[in-house]
Amino acid sequence: MDMSREETVFGDDWPYSKAKSALLRSAAVVMREQGPRSATLKNIAGNAGVTEPAIFRHFDGVDGVFQSLYTVTELFYGRFVAGFKDGEGKGLDRLESGVEKVFSILRDHPEFAYIIAKPDPVFRQSPKLKTKVAELNAALRAAIVDCLKEAKSAGQLVAGFELDPFATVSVGALFQIMYSWLEDVDGYDPRKDGKKTFNALCALARKPGEEPKAAKPRAAKKK
Repeated sequence: MDMSREETVFGDDWPYSKAKSALLRSAAVVMREQGPRSATLKNIAGNAGVTEPAIFRHFDGVDGVFQSLYTVTELFYGRFVAGFKDGEGKGLDRLESGVEKVFSILRDHPEFAYIIAKPDPVFRQSPKLKTKVAELNAALRAAIVDCLKEAKSAGQLVAGFELDPFATVSVGALFQIMYSWLEDVDGYDPRKDGKKTFNALCALARKPGEEPKAAKPRAAKKK
């Protein structure tokens, strides 16, 4: 086992040492508190409590830091998509389950709030990374659409349901909650508003009689 490797929720997929991870967190926090333009070597070093040359020992300057931050963003979005694919139940139930997983991940990683909620302003200066961010957003939307298509096949949806507009509203609601969390990572719990919002959205889409079945309480064992 590599004892220098940082342990995160991503397990072996997390590619960074403890030292690199600390610098990336510092860069992400600087962005969260001051915006992406403030992520200079001086500010990152100040937040991390190291010298600027120390950053060069781990990254190829600011460009290297930003490339690594994109990798972190990609890992988070990959976990979001997996949450929808592996969600409990089918269709709308899987959608709600996936959303709960997304907001639980957010709550546990406030330091990376800006690069999760607003990756476009962070990476737009690089045409390559800007394109990749668009691909991340497309993959997230596709995961939601997949849940809705399954809901349609399962007969869960009301008559006249329009899939694409609902997917757009769902993605918008997801990011709106992310933005609210970004504004107050200490006091705002995305899980609470996320659950409330998507319960309401799915209730609008769900055909009467297709509500999730409540788990039956276990019968008490006879003595």
